[in-house]
Amino acid sequence: MSASISNNDLALKLLLAVVPEATKKLSVSAVADQLSRLDLDGQQAEGTNSVAQLLATKCNSDLAGTTDTEKAEVSQWMTMSARQGQAERSVFAQTINSHLAQRTFLVGNKLSLADVVAFANVHPYMASLSSQKRFAVCNFSRWYDLIQHSLPADALASADIKPIEIDLNAPAPAKKQAPATARDAKKGSDEAKAGKKEKKEKKQKPAAKPVTIVPSMIDLRVGHIVDVEKHPDADALYVEKIDAGEEELRTVVSGLVRFIPIEQMRNRDVVLVCNLKPATMRGVKSYAMVLCATSTDGETVEFVEPPKGSKPGDRVYFEGFEDGKPEEQLKPKMKVFETIQPGLYTNDTREAGWYDADKKFHKLLVGGTVCTTASVVNGTLK
Repeated sequence: MSASISNNDLALKLLLAVVPEATKKLSVSAVADQLSRLDLDGQQAEGTNSVAQLLATKCNSDLAGTTDTEKAEVSQWMTMSARQGQAERSVFAQTINSHLAQRTFLVGNKLSLADVVAFANVHPYMASLSSQKRFAVCNFSRWYDLIQHSLPADALASADIKPIEIDLNAPAPAKKQAPATARDAKKGSDEAKAGKKEKKEKKQKPAAKPVTIVPSMIDLRVGHIVDVEKHPDADALYVEKIDAGEEELRTVVSGLVRFIPIEQMRNRDVVLVCNLKPATMRGVKSYAMVLCATSTDGETVEFVEPPKGSKPGDRVYFEGFEDGKPEEQLKPKMKVFETIQPGLYTNDTREAGWYDADKKFHKLLVGGTVCTTASVVNGTLK
C-alpha cells in the first residue's frame, strides 16, 4: 500500500498529517510533475480529490461526510477549490463568503474533508490578500482563520503552510490631512463648492441593473466524440475532437482516463458546456467541457447522455428555461457556472437536471426529452 504525493500538492500533504492513521498504513513518497496517486486496500485513486476521498473513506470516514448528500457536497467544494488562477481563486473566495453567511463549515456542522482540502488550496491566495481585501470577504476570512486554528500546528508545518494572521476588524479609515493655513482652508472650501456644482451639472449615469443568474445563460449543446487520444503530457487526461454542429471540431481536454476506457469514449454522444472561457491543460487548450455525473462515493463518473436521435449542435436546456438565451462567453467575474453548478444533479431515476433555491428539479432536455446517465443516481454534475 503506497501513496505518491506531488511536491506541490498542499492539500494531500496536509490531509496525511491530519489523518496520521493513514501514514501508518502507507509507504509515502514524493513525486515531481505528476498527479498524486494512492494504492490502499486494493483500491487505486489518482488526482488530489480522488486520493483525498479514498483516504478519508478508509481512514477517517467522518471527514468524508455522513450522508450521501454531504458526500456529494464535499466533492463539489473540493472541485471548486481546485481551480487555479487569481481570478478563479477570487471567485471561489466570494462563493465561500456568500455560502458561510450563516454557516461555520462548508458542509454540515463540523470539520470535513471539504474544509481541509479547500483550506490548503486557497492558502497561497489568502497570503496574497491585503487586510482590506480580507475584510471585504470577511466570512471567507473568518472560515480560513477557524480552519487554521482547528488543525494541529504540526500538521500545518508538515504541509509547509505557515499560519496567517487574520484581522477581522474593519481597517481604520485614512486620516484626512488638515489645511496648512486658513487661506488654504478657504481655497479648499471654494474648490469643493465648485466641484459640487460641476457634478450637479453633469448628467448622472443610470445605475447598472442587477443581473439575475439563470441556467439558460450556460450554452449547452449535444456533441459527438469523433476522435480521442491520451494527452501526450498527462496520464489522467484525454484529448477529444468533438463535433458540436459547427464548421470545425472542438478540441476538449477531459480528466476521464481513470473512469472511462478509451474505447468507450469514441463515437459517443455527450452534452457539452460550450461557453466557458477556454483553458489550457498541460499545454493543450480546451474549448469546451464534457458534462459528466459523479456518484456519491466519487468512484463512478459517467457521461450525461442526450436522448437517442439527438444530433451534434442540438440545444440542451433546462425545463422551464426554454426561452433563455445563453451568453456568448461566460465572464469569470459573474460566476454564472459557479452559481448554477452546486444545484446540478441526477435524481433517483438517473435523470439529469438542476435544483433551484426552492429545491424544484428542472430536467435537462433536448427537444423535450430528458438527458440521463447509465447508472449514477443522485450524483453531482460537472
